[in-house]
Amino acid sequence: MKELLRTAVSGAGLVGLTGTFSSLVTALSYLDERAPDPAIHLWADSVLRVSGVKTVCRGLEHLPPGNFVLCVNHQSNFDAMVLYRHVRRHFRFVAKAQLRKVPVFGYALERAGNVFVDRTGGDGDKAKLNEAARQVRERVSVVFFAEGTRSDDGVLKPFKKGAAIMALEAQVPLVPAAIAGTHAILPKGTVAIRPKPAALVIGRPLETKGLSLDARDALTQQAHDAVAGLLAEANGLVAELQR
Repeated sequence: MKELLRTAVSGAGLVGLTGTFSSLVTALSYLDERAPDPAIHLWADSVLRVSGVKTVCRGLEHLPPGNFVLCVNHQSNFDAMVLYRHVRRHFRFVAKAQLRKVPVFGYALERAGNVFVDRTGGDGDKAKLNEAARQVRERVSVVFFAEGTRSDDGVLKPFKKGAAIMALEAQVPLVPAAIAGTHAILPKGTVAIRPKPAALVIGRPLETKGLSLDARDALTQQAHDAVAGLLAEANGLVAELQR
């Protein structure tokens, strides 16, 4: 009964907060592309608080001063909230196109400047990613969930090449990062929110300047190896929070 009540309260809080902040983000997006950022950060922190989720972060000092591509694993829909709670930089996501169809929330995502792709590798996706690479060079950092989908069990899967390709095309650093614990908060295929801890660990940037697209396979493997090590560290931090 206690867990059912917690889920009901957390679920209602998540839906209510997301609806309210989606409208606010949409309105602010008409002022300036950075104007929604404080509202997005507040939304993430508010949802994590109402869900009883404690988080910890290491490695913020590794983020480069300019724009970057953040290459991170994907465990849960709570991953974005953990990132926005701790990384107070102007960044947006490469997201699956289906999210655009979510009422209110999807439009807010689009207005805020997130990049939607079908993940088919077709010409449409390539054109969107090429345009996104130009934007990364000029004005915004981008987050890639490099596995392409959420992990069912928190175990790291092989990476797609999109993050490496965008970093190479934009000639900006590829920053590896790992999130742990969020798969236990909201497991894939469920709606029950559990008040479990989560951790974010950011690694040292992988430089891309002077490299061509021929380096995409090697860079993808480098990023995967780095994220695997960071994930082990993040899992350790989650274990410490659970004690």
